[in-house]
Amino acid sequence: MTDSAPPGPLAVYTFADEDLFSDLTAEQRARIDRAISYADYPPNKIFYAPEERGERLYILRRGRVRIYKLSPEGRALTLLILEPDSIFGEMALTAEWVHDSFAETMSESTVGAIRRDEMRRVLGAYPPVALRFMNIMSQRLRALEHKLTDIAFKSVPQRLATVLLNLADRQDAPAGRGAPAVVRYTHQQLAEMIGSYRETVTKAIGELREAGLIRVDEDVIFLTDLERLRELMAGKT
Repeated sequence: MTDSAPPGPLAVYTFADEDLFSDLTAEQRARIDRAISYADYPPNKIFYAPEERGERLYILRRGRVRIYKLSPEGRALTLLILEPDSIFGEMALTAEWVHDSFAETMSESTVGAIRRDEMRRVLGAYPPVALRFMNIMSQRLRALEHKLTDIAFKSVPQRLATVLLNLADRQDAPAGRGAPAVVRYTHQQLAEMIGSYRETVTKAIGELREAGLIRVDEDVIFLTDLERLRELMAGKT
């Protein structure tokens, strides 16, 4: 089965950055922490949108944030789902200061913000932080390149298997249930994650369920055959 949707981001992997300040001493970290303002946010909080000037870099401490774009027709395409301790809003550090995507919380989240001039000072004063920042950006670029490869060469069921396996690796199964599980996203959200249409994802979920690879129970998708899901993800079935 292949998707008739136009090209877009592939199956989204959740992404967690390494600690940006892990090479610093406790005193140096404390000095930087005083420049970061933390706050709690509800789901669907939008931090910035394309073409907005960025004044702050953000640090996710709790929850999940999705980075996405909208087509001219209003179709959302999710690029990344960030987990703690990821950074986002890095376009604020560029010469143009202009964002090229949306950043929105997916759950209750704790996010810190540091002003661009302060973050630039930190990067200049602490070379290990600058090197780690460059490494984080290169890892993120590689992840996006892998996703573009997936969207070009993998079918919708393959991409759906990839994202379900990836999400399951980062969530605990409900008490008393042995199978790895993914808290259910809406079919629309899953479609945005894999660059497809809701109707196509609904059909693919039905096929995976009929094949015995998943079980849908209330608000949870259970991955009931991990080996076959991995084979599907790898294109071996």
